[in-house]
Amino acid sequence: MKKFILTAMIGFSPIPGVAAFAQDWTASCGNEPKSPVINVSNVTKYNASVEQFNNYNKAVHVYYACISKQAHAKQVAISQKAKNEMESIQKVSAEMNARITANLTKMRATIVDGSKKLKSATGGK
Repeated sequence: MKKFILTAMIGFSPIPGVAAFAQDWTASCGNEPKSPVINVSNVTKYNASVEQFNNYNKAVHVYYACISKQAHAKQVAISQKAKNEMESIQKVSAEMNARITANLTKMRATIVDGSKKLKSATGGK
C-alpha cells in the first residue's frame, strides 16, 4: 500500500515528464479509486465499512498493478532510448580515441626514428 501512495504522490511532482505519465496512466488505468470512509459506530456500519474496505482494497490493487505495468513499459522505453544515445556517443568517443592514439603512435615513432638518425649523424652525441 505504501508503494501505491508514493506513486500517487509522484503524480503531483515537479519532475519533468511525471505529469504526462500521470495522464498516460489515467487514460489507461482510470482514476484512482476513492477510499471509503470507515465507520465503526455500530454493527451495521461496521459491516458495511468492512465490505467497502474489501472492495477498495481489491480496486486499488488492480489500479496499482495497471500503473506498475504502465511505469515498467515507460521505463523500458526510456532505457532503450538512453542506451541508443549512449552507444552513439561511445562510438564517436572510441573513434576519436583510436584516431588520437594512431596519431600519437605515428608521431612517437617519427620522434624515435629522428632521434636515432640524429645520434648517428652526430656521432652519438
